[in-house]
Amino acid sequence: MDQARLRPPEPPLRRHAPQTEAGFSMFEMLTIIVIVGILAALAIPRLDWTAYRVNAEARNMVMQLAYAQRLAVSLQHNVLVTVDVTNRHLVVDEDKNDDGLYQSSERRRVIQLDDGVIFNRNGAPDLPAPAPTNALTVITYRRDGSASTAGVIFMNSQRGVNSGNNNHARALEVIRATGRAMWYSYVSGTWRRMN
Repeated sequence: MDQARLRPPEPPLRRHAPQTEAGFSMFEMLTIIVIVGILAALAIPRLDWTAYRVNAEARNMVMQLAYAQRLAVSLQHNVLVTVDVTNRHLVVDEDKNDDGLYQSSERRRVIQLDDGVIFNRNGAPDLPAPAPTNALTVITYRRDGSASTAGVIFMNSQRGVNSGNNNHARALEVIRATGRAMWYSYVSGTWRRMN
């Protein structure tokens, strides 16, 4: 009994939870990378990058027309917008003396279309009524924000024009009274308003 009293007490039994490893193993990571690579290889050829490019340019042209309209209102003089079909750009002239002509003392901005995008109707039908049917080449934004005339600016991809289809046809409608520009996309044989 004396020996039992001299012996140190035994520590209480502790149960340890099994240790789990956090994170992923190298094999799991490589498996995920291979699966994502296979999916990307299948999906990327199906993407129509030209449609994205034409849509971006249509949005950009709407933004440039809105900028020209705001410029006319804030500067209180006319702003001329010319669609240069041959050189594929939009020309914005601040007409300080309101004579309808560009002079070297007046400021000019030139907005170039992205590669592969052109101003071309390519036989696309008219926008649905009551939209105007005339193609615009010159717009004058007046100091009250209105446009000189209503009309449509047509855009398309060079690839679509060369192949004879209108999958990438876009139309920018300018409303005369408000000067507002809206854009349309030609989808499945009909025009669909995008903004």
